[in-house]
Amino acid sequence: MADSNFGRVLGRLYGWNTLGAVMGAVVVETHLIEILGIRGSALAAGSLNIAAALGAAVLYTRFRGVAAATGEVAARSPQWIGGRSWLGAAFLSGFALLALEIVWFRFLLLFVAGTTLSFAVMLAVVLAGISLGGLFAAFWLRVDEEGYRYAVAVAAGAGLLCAATYALFPAIIAPFEGASIVGFFPVLRVSIPLMFPVSFLSGIFFTFTGAALRRDYSSATATTGILTFANTAGATAGAFAGGFLLLPLLGMEASFFLLSLLYGAIGLLVFTQCRAPRKVLYPIGAAFVLSLALFPWGAMVRKHLMIAAERWSGTLPWQVVDVREGVSETIVYVEELMFGQRQFVRLVTNSFSMSSSAFNARRYMKLYVYLPVAVHPNPRNALLISYGVGSTAKALTDTKSLEKIDIVDISRDVLEMNSVVFPDPAELPLNDPRVHVHIEDGRYFLQTTNETYDLITGEPPPPMMANVVNLYTREYFQLVRERLNEGGFVTYWLPLHSLSDASAKAVIKAFLDVFPDASLWHGWTEDVMLVGSRRARGPVSVERFERQWQEPRVAAEMKALGLEVPQQLGALFIGDADYLRELTRDDPPLVDNFPHRIVTNTAFSAGSGNLYRSFPSPEVARKSFAESPLIERFWPRPLLKETLPYFEVQRIINELFDLWGRPLDKSIDDLHRLLTQSNLTAPAMWYMDSAADVQRTLESLDPEEREVPAVQYHIAAGLVSERRFEPALEALYKAEGSSNLFPAARMLRIYLLCLLQRMDEARGLALDTHPILQQDSRLEGWWDFLADTYGIDPRAHPA
Repeated sequence: MADSNFGRVLGRLYGWNTLGAVMGAVVVETHLIEILGIRGSALAAGSLNIAAALGAAVLYTRFRGVAAATGEVAARSPQWIGGRSWLGAAFLSGFALLALEIVWFRFLLLFVAGTTLSFAVMLAVVLAGISLGGLFAAFWLRVDEEGYRYAVAVAAGAGLLCAATYALFPAIIAPFEGASIVGFFPVLRVSIPLMFPVSFLSGIFFTFTGAALRRDYSSATATTGILTFANTAGATAGAFAGGFLLLPLLGMEASFFLLSLLYGAIGLLVFTQCRAPRKVLYPIGAAFVLSLALFPWGAMVRKHLMIAAERWSGTLPWQVVDVREGVSETIVYVEELMFGQRQFVRLVTNSFSMSSSAFNARRYMKLYVYLPVAVHPNPRNALLISYGVGSTAKALTDTKSLEKIDIVDISRDVLEMNSVVFPDPAELPLNDPRVHVHIEDGRYFLQTTNETYDLITGEPPPPMMANVVNLYTREYFQLVRERLNEGGFVTYWLPLHSLSDASAKAVIKAFLDVFPDASLWHGWTEDVMLVGSRRARGPVSVERFERQWQEPRVAAEMKALGLEVPQQLGALFIGDADYLRELTRDDPPLVDNFPHRIVTNTAFSAGSGNLYRSFPSPEVARKSFAESPLIERFWPRPLLKETLPYFEVQRIINELFDLWGRPLDKSIDDLHRLLTQSNLTAPAMWYMDSAADVQRTLESLDPEEREVPAVQYHIAAGLVSERRFEPALEALYKAEGSSNLFPAARMLRIYLLCLLQRMDEARGLALDTHPILQQDSRLEGWWDFLADTYGIDPRAHPA
């Protein structure tokens, strides 16, 4: 029985209901959770459901007489040719849109920061498209009662736009110039062009399908029920297929093509049931076929994945070495090269660089093991939550005293791809017989395991990433404490560069609430480390504390990472629990119920900045270290006083890291202190922007390659760090052949000549280069140092 009003009513009902879903997605994420928390927001949503139910009951009571008067009878079975085709189209359209939504979201995460706000905005765009499409279809059916005859054209148009929006996406993303997209409006700006057009046509198609189905059912209620069932069942299957079949088996690009094709198939399914004018159907059909013929195969590899990789690349040449589109993320491994050799690899998941094997990253990741192993009397078993590139895991497997190591990561793909980092199976941490791997959520593992550990360490993704915040809350840290043995230690990553100051303090406060003896330690610049224990006691003996420096494999890596002597470990100290209590005195802790104490609407590059720079100066930290009850409890007394001078070294290291890649901005006074007042090698190399990893690379070069000025500069860095100044002078002379390296190389030559007491040569070289170098304001500190220390000042004798 035909009903000319049904389609219009269905479109309005569908449109307004979905528009409410848009409001729910946005308002809850942007306001309600922050104000009411998770529980309060859930109660508010439940209250609205109750209000809706009461409203429906009132309306039913008021209009039930009208409903009875319509004379609807029980539904009859639809005709096989007509009704079944429309139901199939409803199922497939639901399948296509939800599968496409999964693919869209994964695709956008290559460019958009994966925060809960980003997901809320992306979901809102899809829902808004569906909503407005339903409302537009209702208007269309008001103007043309048989508007559903255009359903074939709408389906073909959806397929056309699915392919076209993917093909045109480089133009959409171009204004952002590869930067990670964060915040409500930037995410909206890239989401609308990609997802809204197809979502809008999907809303129209759903409404048209209902209007067509109504011809085959005598009951509007039955029509609505069977339509909703078919569409929702398809959506359920589509969501599963998109995440567990299409992405891991076909990848994003092929999925876009296949789903575009599916929309065309949906149009063909109802082709015989529609009477759309040929002047509309043929052009759209031709454009649909053309869009598939011109589909930009290869754009994913050539363009889109390159943007995600390039965003995190530094000044070194780089190349993508492995890609996997897995169930939970898109993984890209990038290899960065120096002199044609691998320097390190970077793990990029979706739009974020999760980890790398660079020396500075290894430094802070391995400290999560080195520090607790030094102060624990006898660690036997350890738990690592979140694997990354395996640096922390490698530090665990290099620790001989450990008998069992559990590794928990939610991504099977991350673990399976780790051979990119460790191509030698003997070096791969996962192959160590003591290692037991658990593919599951870290929090769930803590809730369900009966194991307890001497050491638990973790480096989950930054907490502003969606679904990660609950690995940084007070409740989570309480689970960690419950799994610690008496005397056990926990070390945890605090990425200040990815957190607002308030967010970082919320995490610190949560940790401090659970671990009263919490302390904070330097890692590498804004990658710092929280340390706590379960009533650990000490101190251990000096021999036990220094044991890691006696193990050749561990000692070699510690030297490469700038931890050359045991005393340097203590100089990483920032503050103990008293300092952290004062730091977070006015800040609430991060808890499960209030996840938005982690700010998610600011750029990652904003970082904390102020918090990091507010940390105690080396003088203050040294005094705190000497007076801290925590340090007195853990640190071997003979080493305590010996550690104090290394706080000045740590200050220099911090500043060297902050100025990496800018040799002329670094203080020559600091290099002078390192070379004349210590035997440390790594910081001296870092001063010249070199490192032990680079020195190993130089060893593999042939004689001709070693003569390149840039190579000679790094050779000089290694020689200077070893206090072999004479051969370093020759290498620096060759390095001057590079115009970029000339200023730094020339100034270092003058300085080394002074160290060797070859004053006449130093003075002559200074006078010879003065007209050029005096133009660079960055050299003022160098000239002041040479004038004050060695009496060399060419500025007093202008050419």
